[in-house]
Amino acid sequence: MRRSLVLMVICVGVTTLSTLQGSIFGAALPLIVGDLGIDWGLMGLMIAAWTVLCALSPFVLGRYVHEAPPLTAVTVVMLLLSLSSIALTAVRDLVALNLVRVASSLAIAFPFPLAARVVTSHVSEHRRGLATAIYGTGSMIGLALAYVVIALSGSHWRLATLVAGLLGIAFLPVAFGLWKYAFPSPDAEKPLQADPAGKPDPDRTIASGPFPYGLVLLLMLGHFCAVYTWNLMFNWLSTFLVRDLALPYGAIALSLSAMALVASVAEVLIGVRSDRLRGFRGRVLPLFMGFIPSVVLLTVAPWIPSALIAGILMSFAILTWRLASPSFWSIFSDLVPLAHFGKASNMYMLAVFASGISSSVINGYLVSLTGSMRYPILLSALILLFSPLFYTLAAKRVYCAHPASA
Repeated sequence: MRRSLVLMVICVGVTTLSTLQGSIFGAALPLIVGDLGIDWGLMGLMIAAWTVLCALSPFVLGRYVHEAPPLTAVTVVMLLLSLSSIALTAVRDLVALNLVRVASSLAIAFPFPLAARVVTSHVSEHRRGLATAIYGTGSMIGLALAYVVIALSGSHWRLATLVAGLLGIAFLPVAFGLWKYAFPSPDAEKPLQADPAGKPDPDRTIASGPFPYGLVLLLMLGHFCAVYTWNLMFNWLSTFLVRDLALPYGAIALSLSAMALVASVAEVLIGVRSDRLRGFRGRVLPLFMGFIPSVVLLTVAPWIPSALIAGILMSFAILTWRLASPSFWSIFSDLVPLAHFGKASNMYMLAVFASGISSSVINGYLVSLTGSMRYPILLSALILLFSPLFYTLAAKRVYCAHPASA
């Protein structure tokens, strides 16, 4: 249990600070666009191009990252992300901006798969939902932290990116110390082969044999529809809150910080509940509990005349979306066997980048065309509606074929 808790701390640190490195750019996007004089349509195309590199990175570099010891992989990935954030402070033109973002794009794909790998290999199945929920909170905490950093830096985006990068580097010696505390010797790092009762883990043996392309395709579609909305929140939320609603960064930081706190507690509770229920209901039910309210809020919020109320509704939309997030990787970890984990996780992450590419192009075009984020938000709500349906089909595909694991 002690080792599991230490690994959860490391994983949530990795996901939080890696999300900070990515979201600091999205949070400062209106400031960057204004400072560098970039057209919104062009910015959307550039974000899409960087996302293409993110999509290709796992297939080019994924083998080396997943074969490396977890601590080594985490160190390299966090260093590249943090140094890229620091390098943003020196950007003065589009060429420099693209060079820095290309470097960041090569590494941003790996933090969550690395956390999932650590949890799957070293945390008991009976605590896997809890562990997944804990490191999953890092995305919400990292997003809120980005707005806090910008607010505390006086809306100076260069200072904010410098602080974000330094925080990422400062975490590395902490992660190293915690890892050595959890694994005093190399022999202790061997992956778990069975649950504490000595019984084979049925969820880890379910798809043994040929690679389960049909199953992974359904998981990818569910992931795509879910993270399309998160890409909007990650890269374009500030465009709506700052540009459309004219809200100050301090107010946004306060609202998102409160939502991050509530969402983190709720995610952990849902993760614990998921471990107790397990099977089909335990993993799929949180998707419907979180996504349906989020769809409603995203549909209503852009049309509210009051900027304050609209901002609050958007914060609640993020909160309810986060309630479903523990299921993303817990469903994946349950259904995909370790033998196929590396390849399947690369494909699973490909859905994130596909949604990022399409979201960036469509959002940039619609903002340039209409001058508003209302229509991109409405579209993301419609796409989000399909996510729990695809995940349900994927879960039924396995649990109906293996009733003992349901």
